[in-house]
Amino acid sequence: MTKPTLDTASFDEELELEQQRAASYRSTADRYRQLLDEATTPELRQYFSEMIARFEGLAREGEVSD
Repeated sequence: MTKPTLDTASFDEELELEQQRAASYRSTADRYRQLLDEATTPELRQYFSEMIARFEGLAREGEVSD
């Protein structure tokens, strides 16, 4: 019976992917902030605010698992 080994390369790759996803989520939230600044209706403002919260939350989830 072989002893399981820790594949640090796979772990490092997964960590890097999580960090890239978190950065992408933050970038998307930033874009929604720009759109929020330009929004002209309460409905659009509400929608953009919700999307900002959603993507910021996804970014935090990715950071927590680091």
